[in-house]
Amino acid sequence: MKIIHGPTEIAGQIGILTKYLRENGYNVGGYNWFHTYLNYNSNIINTDLYEITKVLPTYIDNFDLFHFHNGETFMQGFADLPHIKQKGKKMIMHHWGNDVRTESLTKQLNPYPLPPSYFSDEEIRERLLGISEYIDTAIVQDYEVLPYVKDYYKNVHVLPLAFDLSNTQPSYPNINNNNPLLIHAPTNREFKGSAYVEQAIDKLKSNRTFTFKMIEKMNHSEALEVYKQSDIIVDQLLCGTYGMLSVEAMALGKVVVGFIRDDVREQLPIDLPIVIATPENLHEVLDELITNPKLRHEIGKKGRKFVEEYHSVEKVGQNLINIYQNL
Repeated sequence: MKIIHGPTEIAGQIGILTKYLRENGYNVGGYNWFHTYLNYNSNIINTDLYEITKVLPTYIDNFDLFHFHNGETFMQGFADLPHIKQKGKKMIMHHWGNDVRTESLTKQLNPYPLPPSYFSDEEIRERLLGISEYIDTAIVQDYEVLPYVKDYYKNVHVLPLAFDLSNTQPSYPNINNNNPLLIHAPTNREFKGSAYVEQAIDKLKSNRTFTFKMIEKMNHSEALEVYKQSDIIVDQLLCGTYGMLSVEAMALGKVVVGFIRDDVREQLPIDLPIVIATPENLHEVLDELITNPKLRHEIGKKGRKFVEEYHSVEKVGQNLINIYQNL
């Protein structure tokens, strides 16, 4: 099977998945035209619309499956989709959240307001209709994203975020450490609820001993080195689910704090080790963790086990292969 992933790298997932597929005998190309300071260290090709368009006819002729990401294809206005379908090639659209998260549905589902997507609700609807005219199968990372796309596609698969554990050794919180390092690493402060994190930290400073670092505008490799030194990582407090930072932190054996919406939590494994907090009670949740190094150590060990069980690229990658084979 000859497979292409692209055109937008989200959370390093194209790089992780294509590496696994190649190691398992598939002929895979990964392409990314979304360039950011995160600079994920992967073996995909960084390119742009102009360069991809030049070689796209050859790809359409010679590849079997096109795995698109983030509600985008290789041509503007999804002009490539009818050509790919006409050639009888298989296609999948992998949605990641902000590409489909309409403001109207977010208000119904989520107790906290989120910043709007880069598209209006009507634009999102038109884009989903345009894509699903040619693509029957979609993938989402979790049950928070599912409601936004389930009515547009014939098949929607929930595929957890993938993580390559082979080069990541856990470093569990020290049971004798009375000055834990807390980290918050927002790529988008408004989306992550960073103002609530800062408020909670300010409340705790007067009577608790800890160190706090805000990680921003740091590339992915450098940020991982800082995460390794931490004890507690506060992820996102508004969206109602967890992202790649949480998976990375758990793989490193760190305590993750974030908000998981009740309906999303019901669909997740019962042993989810993320410490659930809301903007209203974050300082109380952090207070307990700061004062209890043994608890931090125990949660950290559960986090690593959780990633091994549910997010390892071996398990996620095999599930992806099963999706491919059933197309």
